[in-house]
Amino acid sequence: MNKDIISALEWRYAVKKFDATKKLSDIQIDRILDGLRLTATSMGMQLMKFIVITDPMLKEKIQPIAFGQTQITDCSHLIVLCRTTEPKQQHIEDIIELTAQKRNMEKNTKQLIGYGEMMKYALHMPRQEQINWLENQVYLAMGNLLTICAVEEVDCCPMEGFNKSQLDDFLGLPEKGLNSVLMCTLGYRADDDKYGHLSKIRRNKEDLVEKLSLQDIPV
Repeated sequence: MNKDIISALEWRYAVKKFDATKKLSDIQIDRILDGLRLTATSMGMQLMKFIVITDPMLKEKIQPIAFGQTQITDCSHLIVLCRTTEPKQQHIEDIIELTAQKRNMEKNTKQLIGYGEMMKYALHMPRQEQINWLENQVYLAMGNLLTICAVEEVDCCPMEGFNKSQLDDFLGLPEKGLNSVLMCTLGYRADDDKYGHLSKIRRNKEDLVEKLSLQDIPV
């Protein structure tokens, strides 16, 4: 790691203005994507995909969909974080196959059969609950991405401010069984980004953390 994790998180902020002349190296983006791949997800299902965009013309087309935010065009890399439109039996079978390969197991073991049955819960959720669950997994990935970037000393900006349905249609995501949830721009902060010189505002730890023991629970 390049720096202590707390120092890295103190350094990080949501960049509002990138230096368009500075680009991430292939090695940098590969490390970031390797870390993103290791994101924890519910039942390890990883029902998501990360679309990486560097094409300047494509970023220009996306900028209006993100309400004209300049980070889209000035960043080095734009990542669209997507959820799977809906979980399917094939997703479960693929994970069982991968687990069996990676752990040198037979697919018909009691352990893997039980794992498959547990994952089937995702197939039978009420639809809105299912969508919320799928999107929550992508938010986990975003949190991980921000931390990775901080440690790697790469600037970034998480973005919810865009028209999801319009972006989905433009990128042809539904045909791929995907829906956009979030975007994140990566690159290097501009020297004149005023937000880079402001103090980070966070509530005190004592205001955010409460420690409980059994005796604190009302009978």
